[in-house]
Amino acid sequence: MSLCKLTVRFKEPFWIGLVEVEDGGSYSVARHVFGAEPTTPEVFDFIRDHWNDLRFTHEVQIETREAKRINPKRLRRMIEKEMRSDAWRGTKAQQTLAEQREATAEAGKTSSRQRKEEHKREQFAKRTEKRKQKHRGR
Repeated sequence: MSLCKLTVRFKEPFWIGLVEVEDGGSYSVARHVFGAEPTTPEVFDFIRDHWNDLRFTHEVQIETREAKRINPKRLRRMIEKEMRSDAWRGTKAQQTLAEQREATAEAGKTSSRQRKEEHKREQFAKRTEKRKQKHRGR
């Protein structure tokens, strides 16, 4: 069963929509910037007309657990422990978008590093050629 959820929130200075899709054990998310505050008909039109234009993140496998009743005192202790921990907080959508940003940044760093190394090789080749030409007396 597939579950889709659209959350519209205000993130200074724009209204942003997060579309979350959960299908079986996989989860992916897409982000759309609305700009001004969208009305309900505008949101419905966006879903109807631009659903295929959304770029979803890679699918992340999630755990599916059966609902189990937890003692309220234990639940409160677990929540307090998590609040005290230094774990990064955020929704699944925020975490998935952060992972995608990190992957894109890493790919950019790799390509930048390769370009710099290629530039250094070219500069070295020019210097050595110039040195050879001077040595030959030209």
